[in-house]
Order: sequence, then structure tokens, then C-alpha cells
Amino acid sequence: MDIPFEPALFYKEVLEANQITSAFGVPDSSISGLLSFFSATKPAPQHIVTANEGAAVALSAGYYLSTGKLALAYMQNSGVSNALNPLQSLAAKEVYGIPMVLMIGWRGKPGIPDEPQHALVGPRLLEILAANRIPYQEIPNNIADAKETVGQLIEISVKTQSPVALVVPPKTFREYTGSSKTTVHNPVTPRVVGNLNGRLCSETGFPLTREAAIRCILDQISRNDMTISSVGGNSRELYMVRKERRESLRSSFLCIGAMGHTYALAYAVATAHSRGRVFCIDGDGSFIMHAGNNAVLAGVSPENLIHVVIYNGTHSSTGNQPLMLSKQHLLRLADGLPYEQKFVVQTEDTLKDAIRTVTKSAIIVVGVNAGVRKDLPRPTESPEELKKGFVGLFTARL
Repeated sequence: MDIPFEPALFYKEVLEANQITSAFGVPDSSISGLLSFFSATKPAPQHIVTANEGAAVALSAGYYLSTGKLALAYMQNSGVSNALNPLQSLAAKEVYGIPMVLMIGWRGKPGIPDEPQHALVGPRLLEILAANRIPYQEIPNNIADAKETVGQLIEISVKTQSPVALVVPPKTFREYTGSSKTTVHNPVTPRVVGNLNGRLCSETGFPLTREAAIRCILDQISRNDMTISSVGGNSRELYMVRKERRESLRSSFLCIGAMGHTYALAYAVATAHSRGRVFCIDGDGSFIMHAGNNAVLAGVSPENLIHVVIYNGTHSSTGNQPLMLSKQHLLRLADGLPYEQKFVVQTEDTLKDAIRTVTKSAIIVVGVNAGVRKDLPRPTESPEELKKGFVGLFTARL
């Protein structure tokens, strides 16, 4: 069959035939028919329309780390810039090296008239991919060759431990004409404990330090639980405490890059981790950076995922610059997101109570003061070593 491809046939003969069954991303008209097929046939977590393209990369990364399988992260070429942060600082072979297949709609391809906003990026798409060392192929014009090309890209991705890209020009897919449905989460009634009405009441500063909060969290987790921690102080302090206690790092993934995408990565890990809970230990700056993705994912979150947002009101890892969002506004933001349980705490006892109370998808906002050690260690293990241990934990449990 030649272009335009029938979406269901393309999925069966090209993607599924190459063991790609999960897809995440931001829609693009170049691949509209295929995406409509996904929306009609694949509920979350197999298919999620994300708020931005970076979340598609983070979800694909978490999916690979926990299953050993490659996911499809789709986007328009104008959205590649949104994806570059997690591609460069998390998935790149120079960092953690996480295989995945990017499907990129090629708007503004030379020789095809298009809208003016694609005039800069369109002709330079392949240069952008090459500059970021992302192997790519343009989609062939028949199913058999497309299957072979995707298979070759997957082989390269696994061999080089790197994302790869399948570039898709406009009018590659037919319109999807099958049954359609839209899945939207049901409203939930939040449970707020600690300070009611979402207030962090403190005139002189919170009693907890971030380190004390992380120690408290680690004290409450079981041997089957996992932690995914955001870039900066959260990961460095968690690493320090684990090392101090002579605990294995295998159940802790340190997001040394990809700021703002910790929850998306943790979400994908949690969907594959049925034997315990996954604690996403996030910073307030990371939380608000891509709050739209948190809003999407919280509504379809698995019950074993706990989003801990540590609030100190500053970007502490870079010199305590202000967050520019008050604690009350941050709490109003969290209150509007569709987590099934919501907690606001500022002491060790209330943090313990919140963790013990969680039974469904939850967010726990923890108020902490600005106290931090000056000599926080950095991991001495390479990202490859850290990844190998984390992935090995899933492999051992199969």
C-alpha cells in the first residue's frame, strides 16, 4: 500500500510489527489520521496526548526504563524545540542513553507550500536533528519499506542507546474513519489534610529543611517502593542520604536533567511498577515549569504514584533566586489539578501522616525552609551505571 497510509493498517503492519504499542505526544496535522486512530483505540496509559512535546520524551524515557520497550513520541517539527531539553539532558547517549522513536511531522518541507510560521524550522529540520546527533529517516512511501525503515531505526536506537527520528511529511496518512471516542478523567473530590483550606501557615519559616523532608520520605518507603527525583538539590540530597545509610541506589532514579519533566517520567515508571509505590520527589520550580503536563497526567494517574512537591519558594540550586509564585498561589494551582488526594504539610509528623494516608494518586506539598548544606555531594557513578542499576531492578522482577 502506498501513501497515504490507512492508519489502522500502518499501526498493525509497521508499528505493532516492530513492537511499538505505546505512543505519547502533541498532535500534528501531518500525522492526524494515525493520531485519531490512537485516540479511538488506545486509552491511557498506552496513549497520552501531552501538554507539550517534552513530556512525550519523558514518558517515553520512563516507559523504556521500566519495560525495556521503545515508545513512539510524536510531535510537529516546530515542537522539537520543546522536546530538546529532555532529549539533550536526559535521553541523549551522552547522558542516560534512552532509546525511543520520535515521529516528527515535517511542516515546511522544502518544495511543499506551507504556513509562514514553518519557513525557518521546516527547511532546517534535518540539520537540527543532525546537530543533536539524532539518527533519522524520512518515512518511505509504501508499507513494506516503512516497516523495514522503522525496524532499522529501532535497531540503531537500541545499539547506540539514543533517540531516533522518523520524519513524516504532510498527507502521509488517510483520515481515520473508524469509531471515535474521547477519554476524559472523571472529577475527583480531593482530600486535604494538615492545614485545611490549602494554607501553609508560617510567619517565621518552616521547621523542616529539604534534607529533613527527604529523610522522612525515605523512612516511610518500603523495599518495593521507588523514588524518581528532580534535578538539583532533591536528587543530590537523596543520593547523599542513600549513600550515608549504605542503601542501594537501584530503586532511585535521579533526573540529572530534564527540569520540569520528573512527574512525566515517574508516571510511566509507575504504570509498569505494580509491586510498590513510586514517589516523585519534585521541586517547586520543576513543578510549575510544566504544570500543564502535570494537569494532564494527574487525571489519569495510577494509584501507586505519589507526587511530593517540596516548596521553599526559591531556585535553591542556582543561588536562591525567587520562584516568583507565592505559596498560596502554588497551592491554588495544585488544588485545581485532578489528583485524587491532596495534602499540605510542613512538619515531619504531618508528612508521615500524609504518606501513610495515601491510597490513590496524590500530591503532597511540603513546606520547607531554605536551609541546605554547602557541600552536597554529586553522584560519583556515571549516568550509565545509575541507569543500569535501575533497569536491572525491573529485569530482576520479571
